[in-house]
Amino acid sequence: MKKNLILIITAIFLASCVVFIPMRGSGDYVRVPVLLYHNLAADDDGLNPLLHITPPMFKEHMQTLKDAGYETIFLDEYYEYIKNRRTLPSKPIIITFDDGYVSNYSYAYPILRSLGMKATIFIVTSTVGVNTNVSYPHFTWIQAREMQKSGVIDIQSHSHTHPEMSLLSVPEMIREVRMSRYLIEKNLGKKCLYFAYPFGFYKEEALRFAAEAGYLMQFGIGEDADNTEHMINRIIVPGDIDGQGLLELIDKESVESEVEG
Repeated sequence: MKKNLILIITAIFLASCVVFIPMRGSGDYVRVPVLLYHNLAADDDGLNPLLHITPPMFKEHMQTLKDAGYETIFLDEYYEYIKNRRTLPSKPIIITFDDGYVSNYSYAYPILRSLGMKATIFIVTSTVGVNTNVSYPHFTWIQAREMQKSGVIDIQSHSHTHPEMSLLSVPEMIREVRMSRYLIEKNLGKKCLYFAYPFGFYKEEALRFAAEAGYLMQFGIGEDADNTEHMINRIIVPGDIDGQGLLELIDKESVESEVEG
């Protein structure tokens, strides 16, 4: 299973080409890179760089982005721009994590806080606080509440059990989007308005069911993501590139594509 996951993620990454969310405003486009990380590992020897990054390298990535003039924003800020033309920084960027690993709490959260940066973590609600029978331990609801209240981290949904949504029946799809949203709102006392698809795969029914469940925007990966104001593509950041390599990757993957609003 783990080997298959790595192969799927690798294939998705290689297919990715659209990284910016272009947005209209006063005749100009505001392009927002949406970056995706997963686990932070103290020792990345032999680990897939598409899924893991060391804390020092992650800090280098964040410091490089900050030095280059990027300012992190939350998804609410982006959505408010789309709908109500809320002002954004001149160089906005969105940092996201998938799954909810405890390393996000132990490493990424302190790094982001020290640099005055923000990130969104899409969590798998069935594995919150789970440390056994998983590849890597996941943070608890108590830790999630601490991060959510800090103003540094926003917690959103990555489904309830992390299935490939395109393979599910209608009742299963509905349960995944609704159960995860319910648990996040119940445990964190906040609205859950954004959904990231496990593996990036989805089908049209899932888009409708997620919207009906109350999600304002949904996130995919690579060519499967339509990159509209409601379905947004992200780019997986490899853990084996340095800060300058990250800037070059962002520039290389930039695509002019108007959001249909």
